[in-house]
Amino acid sequence: AIEDKDVVLKAIEVLKQESTEMDSNWNRRNRENMEKLKTGDIFQVAEVVRNLIRVNRVKNLSAGEAKMLANAKQILLSEIILACELTEPEAEKLVEDAV
Repeated sequence: AIEDKDVVLKAIEVLKQESTEMDSNWNRRNRENMEKLKTGDIFQVAEVVRNLIRVNRVKNLSAGEAKMLANAKQILLSEIILACELTEPEAEKLVEDAV
């Protein structure tokens, strides 16, 4: 379901918040992130995007996590594009600037 603009704007706020603590064990962290994405909850998706972008800024993500970030970001971008009537580059910039 397409979220309305208010919900999407709140999800963007999630991107600005502190990262949630992630398990240092790659497998567990991956499983936790998968669970969040499976909920389809835009706030959970935003949380995964935020955390993985930040990890990626410090050290390169593994191939699996990079792929997960790409998928999660695509979900988030689609919602932002539809709800806020932005182009993909505008939505992308919005996400990058928020994190």
